[in-house]
Amino acid sequence: MKCKGKKIADCLSRYIHGPTIITLQEVSKSTYAQIASVLTPPGIAYSLDLRKAGNHEGRNRKMGVATFVFEGRIPHYELVSRSIFPERTLFSTCQFEGKNISLLNFHSLTGVDYKKAKSSNFASLADFIDEHSSCLDFFTCDANEPQVDALEDDKIEFWDNRDKGHNAGLLLGKNKVHSLCDAYKVHINNNNPGIRTNPLAVSHKTGGNLRRYDFIYCSSDWKVHHVEYPYEESVNASSDHSMVIGEFSLDPNTKL
Repeated sequence: MKCKGKKIADCLSRYIHGPTIITLQEVSKSTYAQIASVLTPPGIAYSLDLRKAGNHEGRNRKMGVATFVFEGRIPHYELVSRSIFPERTLFSTCQFEGKNISLLNFHSLTGVDYKKAKSSNFASLADFIDEHSSCLDFFTCDANEPQVDALEDDKIEFWDNRDKGHNAGLLLGKNKVHSLCDAYKVHINNNNPGIRTNPLAVSHKTGGNLRRYDFIYCSSDWKVHHVEYPYEESVNASSDHSMVIGEFSLDPNTKL
């Protein structure tokens, strides 16, 4: 999907109010440059600055992830080096008035193209999250999962990437190896617990099917005020995935 950087930036700009973190997946170098030049965030982290594609690696190694911070800065960022495509990961420390917020931003491999590699990559990411679970505030991702969405974790079904969906479940299912919560499910439970649709919201359409492939997970330290998936607005801005907009607070003086 060829996104138009300026249209994406103009769309994102409507959601920048106060301390804000924006995470983007599947971002080419040219699109990243366009978005950054329009939004001019004071804090920027881009995975392809840390791991550039080689001359013979092809287009798949030229898609990175980016994290932008407004009214704050990013004093440190790194890749998840053990993942199969490290440049599709970005672990950042975001700082707002001296408060550090740790965030993992990643883009999953697709099962159509990679199959076993996709499940193996989930295992590497699960190890990283498990190792950092005591200090991780958020992770955001395009997971290319699940196959069947559900409010109850034990009813989620994942694609069989030669592991019967086990490794995706380490991040998103009932056997997850971390204590972070799906922020949209928290939002539903707080506001409309009767929702039982599959998917719970639409973030992507593939093969004529509606999917919720995009997520914000947050630690229990954060209060979830609102989460939404403005799919049509995102598509009109040239993306093939919905933005996930979340509003959170840590204390009365910190709101993201």
